[in-house]
Amino acid sequence: MDLITYSAHDPAVNVALDEVLLSSVRRGFRGGVIRIWINYPSIVIGYTQGPCDEANCEEAERLGIPIIRRISGGGTVYHDLGNINISIISPSKGLKPVDEVYREATGVIIAALEKLGIKAWVENHSDVVVKGYKVSGTAAAIKDRAYLVHSTLLVSSNIEILKKLIKPRLNRVARGEVTPAKYNPNNLRDIAGITLREVLETLIDEIEHRYRPIEKSEPSEKEIEDSKKLAIKRIALQQNALT
Repeated sequence: MDLITYSAHDPAVNVALDEVLLSSVRRGFRGGVIRIWINYPSIVIGYTQGPCDEANCEEAERLGIPIIRRISGGGTVYHDLGNINISIISPSKGLKPVDEVYREATGVIIAALEKLGIKAWVENHSDVVVKGYKVSGTAAAIKDRAYLVHSTLLVSSNIEILKKLIKPRLNRVARGEVTPAKYNPNNLRDIAGITLREVLETLIDEIEHRYRPIEKSEPSEKEIEDSKKLAIKRIALQQNALT
């Protein structure tokens, strides 16, 4: 399993790279990949979501924060330099069951938090919760021959900005579809007093233990170039959708 810690400066390129790596694994150009990355401020929406249905587009424009569509489903998330992204891209035979894929991703996070002395659990199939707060959300893209599952992990993010930008669907809580934690985000720093560096080091330690042997790797020049091209295409489509 390759471990990639590459992060581009462009948030759209970072999001596109997950999709490009998934394509590389599906086509047999790579084996499995785990990517740990941090993104500049951006709103990332699921592949079926309407941007302004899920996010406060006017506030995002005022703050100069881009809205980026990813390949996976799931809900809208906010990225910034206080949020860690964990992407698992793995070959598979046929279509992997989504619940199994979610368990893999949330299991890595829960085990890493346990090493830090933090009790965490799963709610709503794909949210990791600590003391009633959502600290991580997970989404997946399951294809033939490979799957992608990626998670956020809030450590020292700007929660105030997050709440201004992401529209909570509180009617889902009222209907009993999800627990209140779904729309109650918080940072591990504020809950447990831990730093971004501590979380990063512990995540990598857990990944190296769980997926050994691990080989540290980088995206190829072609993968980075393809990610830049895909990002431009996605941004153009997004701009057309907003006009």
